[in-house]
Amino acid sequence: MEVEPIINAIQRAKELSDLSALLREWRDDSGLSHLVYHAVDVPISDRPNPVLLLTYDQAWVKRYFEQDYFRLDPVVLAGSKGFLPIDWINVDHTSAAAKHFFAEAERYGVGRHGFTLPIRGLHGERALFTITSNDTDEQWHRRRFAHLADFHQAALYLHDRAMQLAGLRPESLTQPLTRRERQCLKGLVDGLVPQQISAKLNISASAVHLYLRSARSKLGCSTIAQLVAKAIRLDLIDRSWGS
Repeated sequence: MEVEPIINAIQRAKELSDLSALLREWRDDSGLSHLVYHAVDVPISDRPNPVLLLTYDQAWVKRYFEQDYFRLDPVVLAGSKGFLPIDWINVDHTSAAAKHFFAEAERYGVGRHGFTLPIRGLHGERALFTITSNDTDEQWHRRRFAHLADFHQAALYLHDRAMQLAGLRPESLTQPLTRRERQCLKGLVDGLVPQQISAKLNISASAVHLYLRSARSKLGCSTIAQLVAKAIRLDLIDRSWGS
């Protein structure tokens, strides 16, 4: 899966329904069984599970809500507490409740295997991004980390956009960038490396790295590529170097 076109599509989304449609396209293109984005907890919302975007059959969604499986789903329980990716193989399958849950999920076509990525958002949000598959055990063992690499970065962008479109992360909550941070970002957009930016601004290269790290933290970005893309989308790049 090429991540850049996916990220571009996420950023073009105007409504949550656009993101739902995108999930279905990812699923179909990747050959996976299902893709799920689940905002578990958002501090500025008083609703539990305020955003759910998924490709599951509606019969399973209805059953999940009727039984309030949020309370006992072993994957949700593990993902809500942890930070590392969760292979469903490693969560509880031994308790009576877990056995019943996974057996029922399989009957509804959820998928024999799954990987869930916990997401910690810019303003304390907790979310989960899940991929499921009907691969054989051997196929899953071979492919699972490739799937993880494909979707990890895209999941972060998806969360960011879902929060904005749901009105749960107004852009006004983002800390403003300083003039130096914007100038360093302009250098990246112009194709300069930190050493060249430092010469242009007459500051040290270590200071440039510091400003870029600070900008990434403020905008909740895990990579430089994500930082530049978001800064451009929010029109945060200085048009001139200034003084």
